[in-house]
Amino acid sequence: MHIKNISIFCGAHEGANPNYKKAAIEVANIISSKKIGIVFGGGDVGLMKVVSDVGIENNVDVLGISLKSLHALELVNPKLTRLEVAETLLDRKQIFMDNSDAFIVLPGGVGSLDELAEIMASNQLGIINKPIGLLNTDGYYDHLIGWMKHAVNEGFISQANYDDLIIEHEPNVLIDRIISSKRPEDENWKERLGLG
Repeated sequence: MHIKNISIFCGAHEGANPNYKKAAIEVANIISSKKIGIVFGGGDVGLMKVVSDVGIENNVDVLGISLKSLHALELVNPKLTRLEVAETLLDRKQIFMDNSDAFIVLPGGVGSLDELAEIMASNQLGIINKPIGLLNTDGYYDHLIGWMKHAVNEGFISQANYDDLIIEHEPNVLIDRIISSKRPEDENWKERLGLG
């Protein structure tokens, strides 16, 4: 699978742990070193600003996808040369999916969780067929991963769909796994969902 652009979903804050910022810088540097473009939420705040600034400094294509309400508040990174402004969150997520070959979720809040769920559900239902990785910096997502495993055990998430999420603690390992990811056949989504 050829990956031209990777979406990075992450917080509009840097978080309490300085390792979140360090990991965001490392992710953006690794992606840039592979001449892969970065797609992100357009913001000039938090980890979003971090990943976009690194991409811009490294001269890779950086596409910001903002939301009309945020754009009106001028919360968009002014260094961007490519920006799309979506009317709604649903439109914004569709633009992310249309412009990305893979997805990485860094530490973040409700927005990052929403984006993770959207991509996982879209893969699960055969709407897209693209790799998604979760960077579990310093165990930030341990409780979410625990819930997902519980949902598998309780029969609400199939093992195949849980296994489709690439989870790593180290940025280089996560990105290597995403780039080398072998995607299941498009038509196998019903089987992965447990309906086949």
